[in-house]
Amino acid sequence: MLLANLKNKFIELLYNSCIKDIAHIKENYSHESFFSYCIYCDDGFDSFFDSVGCTKKWLNEQVQTLKQYHKNENETLLYIETFAAEWNYFGSEKIENFRDINELVDNINKAYYDDEIEDLNTTSKDLDYVGLENFFREAIIVVINQLKASKCFDSNPFESDLLLGLQFPDPDMDLKELVLKISEQVNSPQWHKKMLASYRP
Repeated sequence: MLLANLKNKFIELLYNSCIKDIAHIKENYSHESFFSYCIYCDDGFDSFFDSVGCTKKWLNEQVQTLKQYHKNENETLLYIETFAAEWNYFGSEKIENFRDINELVDNINKAYYDDEIEDLNTTSKDLDYVGLENFFREAIIVVINQLKASKCFDSNPFESDLLLGLQFPDPDMDLKELVLKISEQVNSPQWHKKMLASYRP
């Protein structure tokens, strides 16, 4: 298997999954105001694709709920804004929108762990996790920029300056750096500054 041959298919399937999911949000959450929309991934790129987002109403409620655990309200706000574990929309409510991309990711992961991907560096004893990570990172950046170019976020319920990118349930330092690499390529300077403040305190 060659990842290079799968890249366009991967991008096409992920883009189409997100377009369906965004249509679901517009149909069912028109009364809300979303400040974020990200692709969601389990650690290690297993069970890779879903989506996550958060509404302003939920954000304000969560600040009141969680402020006791932080130094001040601003720290609480930054944490909730930038960590999807605290958000209120998960695309799994319409999981069929991501079925095709998940099937492809399952096949990629199986080939990876079976050491069957020919264009990764297999000369060392360990599997080339960095090469796999780069594949996903590059493709996600392309997809998010395609979504922005399609103007699918240019109407309700999405705010004009939207937090975009990749999110993990409980990222370690390496995964935080991956999130920041993607954020730098897809977010406004204002949002990326917040991500840096939150992920590199």
